[in-house]
Amino acid sequence: MQTSGSVRLLPPLPPWLRFVLAGMVVAVGIYLMTAFERADAPRPDDPPPTITVAVPVLDAQRLAEAKDDTREHRLVIEPEPLRHLLAKAIDVSPTVAAALDRPETPVPLAELRAAKSTWRGRWLFYEGVLEDVSGPREGHPIQGYSIYEATVRLADGGFVLAAFSIAPAASIQRGSWVRIEGYLLKLRDTTYPLRIDAAPLLVGRELQRDYEDWGPVTQLDHELLNGIDDSSYWPGDPAWHDIEEDQGQPLWHLGAYARDTAAARSLAEWRRTPTVNDPKSYEGFIGGKIARGSPMRLFGTLILRTYIAAPANPANIKLWTVVWVQVREWGGQLLPVWVPKRVRELPERAQLEVRGYYYRWLNYEAQTGRRFRVPLLIADDLALESIDVTSGTKTIGMWLAIVLGGLILLLWWSQHRAGKASLAHSREMDERRRRRRARTQPTQG
Repeated sequence: MQTSGSVRLLPPLPPWLRFVLAGMVVAVGIYLMTAFERADAPRPDDPPPTITVAVPVLDAQRLAEAKDDTREHRLVIEPEPLRHLLAKAIDVSPTVAAALDRPETPVPLAELRAAKSTWRGRWLFYEGVLEDVSGPREGHPIQGYSIYEATVRLADGGFVLAAFSIAPAASIQRGSWVRIEGYLLKLRDTTYPLRIDAAPLLVGRELQRDYEDWGPVTQLDHELLNGIDDSSYWPGDPAWHDIEEDQGQPLWHLGAYARDTAAARSLAEWRRTPTVNDPKSYEGFIGGKIARGSPMRLFGTLILRTYIAAPANPANIKLWTVVWVQVREWGGQLLPVWVPKRVRELPERAQLEVRGYYYRWLNYEAQTGRRFRVPLLIADDLALESIDVTSGTKTIGMWLAIVLGGLILLLWWSQHRAGKASLAHSREMDERRRRRRARTQPTQG
C-alpha cells in the first residue's frame, strides 16, 4: 500500500501514450528485421554438378629407365618411359595440371639442369617460338593417337623439346608463339636440324597456341559478345559448355573487362544497377532485353566454389573460380558466377553481393539429374552482402529518431511535472500535520 508521503518513480501513462509506445516498439522491430535479416536458405534440393579431378599416378620405376648423365644418354629416347608418359598425359587438362602442382612460372633451365632428378616426372610448362614440328609417327601406346614432336626457342635463347599426342591446330605454324606443357622425361641432345645440348624434354598432351597479351580491356566488344549462340537446349550445344569447354575470346574478353574496370566503377554506381533477384530481370532475360555485358548484381548464399586452371590466353588469366549461389527469389535455385582469379576465402554459406556482368545462358544438369537453364555472370571478385542504406531507409530512420526523441522528452516532462506535484503535495501534507499537531497541543496557563 502506498503511503501518503511516498513518491512514484514513473507517473501513470495514459492509454493513448501506451498505444504509441507499443506501435513504436513494433515499428523499430520491423525496421531492424528488414535491415539486418540474413535469410538462412535451406540446402538446395538439386546440388550443382561437381568437378572431380583425377590425378595420374606415375610409375617411378619406369621413369628411372630414362638416362641423361652423358651425351650418349641424351642423344636417345628410351621408348618405355616415353610411352608411359604419353599415356598418362593424354588426360591432363588445365585443371588436372594445376592439381599436379605445376609451377606458376617456367623453371629456369639452369635450375632445372642442376636438379634434374628432383624435377623428373613433374608437370612443367614453357612459352616461346615454335622452331620445328614433326609427326605424326607410330609408337603411341593408345590406339588412335600418334606421336608428334616440337622444338621451341625460349625468349632467353634456350630450347625446350616436346613430345605430344594431338596434332597441332592449323593455326600453329613455325614461327608461332606457343606454349608446351608436360611431364619432364629427361634432358635431351640433338644434332639435326639444330644442335641442342641438355634441353628439357617434356611429354604432354598437345601443343597450345599462345597469345600476345591484350593489355587492359576497358571497352566492351559488343559484336564479339553478341556472337555467342546460347539459344539451343540440346545437350552438347554451346549453352551446355562448362568453363573448360567455353575457353575462347568472348569469355576472356568479358573476364578481362570485369577485372580491368573493377577499380573504376564505384560502389555508388553498382548500387544503381539492377539485380538478378528482381522479378523484372527474369522477364528481361527471357525476353532478350538484357544485353550481354550488362552490369548486374546478385544476392544469394554461397553454396559451392571450385577452381579451374586457365589455358593459355591473351587476357593473361591464370585461374578461374566457379561459384554457385543459391537465390531465394528464384525459388532457391542455384545460379553460376565465374571469376577470373582465385577468390579470397569466405565462410561457409556466406551471404554474397555479387557485382558482375551478364555473359550468357548456361544449361546444366544437377546431381539429381534435373536440368536447369539460368543466366551466367562474370565477376571480378566476390563480396559479402552489405546493407544498402537507401534514402528511403534514411528517411524512416530519421522520423523514428524524431518520434522517439519526442516521446523521451514527453516522458521527461511528464515525470518532471509529476515530481513537482508530488513534492508540492508532500509539503502540503507536512504543513497540515504541523497545524494538526499545533491544535491538539494543550495550552499552558
